[in-house]
Amino acid sequence: MRSKWPLLLGVAGFAALAVWPQRSFSQTPTNPPKVVSIQCTQEKPDLAKLTGTVMQKESLLTFGLPCQEMVSPDGPKKTALENLQHGFDFYSWLTFIALNSPRDGSSIISAKSDTPAKWEGMWEEELPFIQLLDVMRTDVKDPSKQVRVIPPNCQAQYKPGMVVINMIEETYNQPFKTGPLIDQHGNYALFDILMNKDMFDFIVKHGFYDRAQQESVENSKLKIDFPAGENKSGVPGAIMLKVAWKILTEEDQKSRFHTVDALISMPRAHDQASDPPCLHKTLGMVGFHIAHKTISRLQWIWTSFEHVDNVPDQGDIKTHNLKSSYNFYDPSCDPAKCPVNATPTPPWRPEEALQLKFRNSFNSQIVRVIPIMDDTNAMNEQFRAILGDSVWKNYRLISTQWPSDFGCAKKTNPPNSPNTATPNTDFEKQPDMTCEPAPTFLANSTLETFSQGDTPLASSSCMACHGNAVSHQGQPHGTDDKFFNQSDFTFMLEKAHRSAPQ
Repeated sequence: MRSKWPLLLGVAGFAALAVWPQRSFSQTPTNPPKVVSIQCTQEKPDLAKLTGTVMQKESLLTFGLPCQEMVSPDGPKKTALENLQHGFDFYSWLTFIALNSPRDGSSIISAKSDTPAKWEGMWEEELPFIQLLDVMRTDVKDPSKQVRVIPPNCQAQYKPGMVVINMIEETYNQPFKTGPLIDQHGNYALFDILMNKDMFDFIVKHGFYDRAQQESVENSKLKIDFPAGENKSGVPGAIMLKVAWKILTEEDQKSRFHTVDALISMPRAHDQASDPPCLHKTLGMVGFHIAHKTISRLQWIWTSFEHVDNVPDQGDIKTHNLKSSYNFYDPSCDPAKCPVNATPTPPWRPEEALQLKFRNSFNSQIVRVIPIMDDTNAMNEQFRAILGDSVWKNYRLISTQWPSDFGCAKKTNPPNSPNTATPNTDFEKQPDMTCEPAPTFLANSTLETFSQGDTPLASSSCMACHGNAVSHQGQPHGTDDKFFNQSDFTFMLEKAHRSAPQ
């Protein structure tokens, strides 16, 4: 019998295997918003527009969210692999622009620091992406009827449109509890995980927000297969987001960041009788992961963006090509006093001080281990030039990871089942259910800070790690035989608790 935890192949980009704490949601919720889907475009993007006229280039900013990638091994690059990577990076930029275009429908070129992005939605009106913690709830049978709850300690300060973050461990501790990231002002970086409507609807349909329903007889035999984006149908498919935020201070140049007005519900200290504080902060986006499942890439396409001021590359340090300041690196600090990529010394418990500053005035000294590819850098400069004076010119693509074995990656008809399409994404397809990720390693300096590198089985790889994700669907029903179903490259289903009796 297969064990619950298969061999770890990498480090998670979207969710750690840390225990997702159970929280009380007995307080009065906000009115449930209408959950909407961001539309996708079936049109084939034109790579040639990157080298065309200004008018042609600007048309890329209104292309919209691709339903499905359209890539080719043919093109201006030297090898088929380079052409395919070029195509996937192009797709990633189109996706990033579509999701971060202003919510009011105006051009992204006019976006200011605090212009709400399309993916953020309005909780009181429409909601295209939903925070994971608001889905994996313990108090409702159907989260589609009661989506969001404002913590009691934040209700007095809450105003429509605010981002609300619960300071649980996975909000400040990186995947597999590898440690927190501390900025140059001594504050914890914060992380938030969200899903789109297609993922939300699938989870609600099968009751996967409830651990008891995951373990039901009906669901124990269900192969988890989230909907996939497809040009033919015009369906976006499942999309996951993980966002890294930096707490902005008076010393930060806020106009360089996409910002949100946020309330942060702090955890209760072990000896605290009263409600913990709710902190009102302005957050600046420093990292942005996108995972998109498509009909031809059932291992999902993994896109990673960062703020341009986050960290230097190792090569920048060797050539002394450094900026005067970074979000997570101090160029003036003596290496003996500021070891590179060092994990902060435990304990990592912000509730002890009831604030977001790390103790002992520790600041992370982070360097990018694997440099961004030259072709990706060139594309970054082209798109950032098109973005003009928009705040989004301050972000860049780190890379796109995708399954390079196209035969393995596609949906196929299994033997003796000519009318049933089944994805090749389960344990039966071992040893390589990930279909050969390209590039092999991908790490965002804000989201996989302490797992950067190129060490097999240890360094960060989105697909290799998420291929280990499982649900609570034990088999056979009612026994503990340590067999758990593969959950289609998402750790989200592991976060379910048993709902309270209704």
